[in-house]
Amino acid sequence: MKSLIIALAFLTTAVSFAQSSETEGSNQSVFSRSQKFDNEGVELYDSNYELKNYKKLGLGVSTGGLTGGFGFNLEVNLKPTDALGFGIGMGKAYNTFHIAWKHNYESNYLSPYTKVGYANWFNANSPDGDASGSDILKRVLSEKQIHENKFSANFIAGGMGLEYNQLEGELSGVNFYGELMVLGELNSSVYLPTAGVGLTYFY
Repeated sequence: MKSLIIALAFLTTAVSFAQSSETEGSNQSVFSRSQKFDNEGVELYDSNYELKNYKKLGLGVSTGGLTGGFGFNLEVNLKPTDALGFGIGMGKAYNTFHIAWKHNYESNYLSPYTKVGYANWFNANSPDGDASGSDILKRVLSEKQIHENKFSANFIAGGMGLEYNQLEGELSGVNFYGELMVLGELNSSVYLPTAGVGLTYFY
């Protein structure tokens, strides 16, 4: 419950901050739908920066990385260069939430980015067994914690990724990405590499 309260508080703060932020050439609310069309009426953006300048809010799904097993993500473009991310996820006998700061580099369809963040992976009331199915949790938790299904692992994270941005047509705003991250568990001081992939739609 405490983790959920923290996550909701962060989400409220992020959205409020994004609504008050101004980006180049646009003062739209994060909830406003803003698009750019060419002379023929086709939605078209010149770069990933221009796309993120118009489209402030992204919703998506992911697996691996900060999310763990499978999760849902929210990304708020504060500026074309920078975004705040929030996610919740789940795996066998555990749940997760994370917050992250993402820095985008200017490009077109394929663009790199870097990311830093914090994630909390905590036990879930599951009748299907314990969290030993997670290679990451097995490395940072004791056998007692896994067996009793009582734990809260806190990670700091950093890494980089590559994303595909659909810049034109009816699918403008669709974003596929893959990333490599290093997770450092604060209690055990163990550092582990991980990878994640996901799909986000920016509207």
